[in-house]
Amino acid sequence: MISKRLFLSALFLNLLFVSCENEDTENDPENPIAETELLGTWNFVAYIDDEGEEPATDCEKNQTLTFEEDGVFRFTYYDDSEGPCEKTQDSQGTWELISDGVIKTDYTNGDYVDEDKFEVGFEISDNVLTLSIDEGEGEYQERYEKQ
Repeated sequence: MISKRLFLSALFLNLLFVSCENEDTENDPENPIAETELLGTWNFVAYIDDEGEEPATDCEKNQTLTFEEDGVFRFTYYDDSEGPCEKTQDSQGTWELISDGVIKTDYTNGDYVDEDKFEVGFEISDNVLTLSIDEGEGEYQERYEKQ
């Protein structure tokens, strides 16, 4: 169970490194609400796929995804698979709203030379952010709750 969560969390991080085709779409000036609702820090609460929803462990609940107004996002990853819960990754990149419910991330990390872009679907309902990710092997979702 824990190795599956680690694999899935690592898979999400890898998604941010996968290059995707760039679409030339502009922000919708009529709907700036989606962008402002996305701003802030979100804590990981669940992973969802065809097999159902798997709630985050106490350690995984420390994982955060932060979207800042200046177009920067930060991801902090925690892991307890080899002992106590520890922060194992603190990464950042840039993001932009490219259409209703879709953001483009440009992931940069000191461990990687290249910058990669990735498109991620999202939905916000109350204080819950759901990211929809498809790597070509089936869609899965990650759910975050706003701090």
